[in-house]
Amino acid sequence: MAGEHDFDTIYREHADRLFAFGMKLCGHVEDAQDLVQETFLDAYRGLKGFRGDAKMSTWLYAIAARACIRRRRRKKDAPDRELSLEEFLPTDEGEFRLQPIATGLDPEQALQNKELKNALEEAIQALPRRYRLVLVLRDMEGLSAREVGSIMGLNERAVKSRLHRARLFVRQRLSQKGIHASANA
Repeated sequence: MAGEHDFDTIYREHADRLFAFGMKLCGHVEDAQDLVQETFLDAYRGLKGFRGDAKMSTWLYAIAARACIRRRRRKKDAPDRELSLEEFLPTDEGEFRLQPIATGLDPEQALQNKELKNALEEAIQALPRRYRLVLVLRDMEGLSAREVGSIMGLNERAVKSRLHRARLFVRQRLSQKGIHASANA
């Protein structure tokens, strides 16, 4: 199977998305660039062993997640800033989903969005790493529970449980700061 994969093509198709993933986990451009480099180095070394049991992107996310964990262990005193979220809004079902900040806002709305963004970042940073990773992969990267489970070595039920707990934790943290989901769901 590995012979079917042209590494340059794999890199071109996945580098930007892995960089964005790295930014969400690491929070700094240099760290995200290092994470992408480490991910592709590990992928290149392991490409012959890639059997195609998972999608290429899922396999690369798993490598990146492991690389991030290794980097965190090496950088114990690094700040624990892992996500840079723009806005966190409830869906029709009352769940939170990540959405980009609206543009063209008046100064008061922009200030409120900035305060919401800061409160959200603080809440996400306070999450234990295993919950943060599930939240990023599901809500930010849009992966399925099965794909997240494959990356993290969990079954779908465990992924859904961690995601539910992560969302509740974030919701409670926002509520403590006076930010509440609208009750129209």
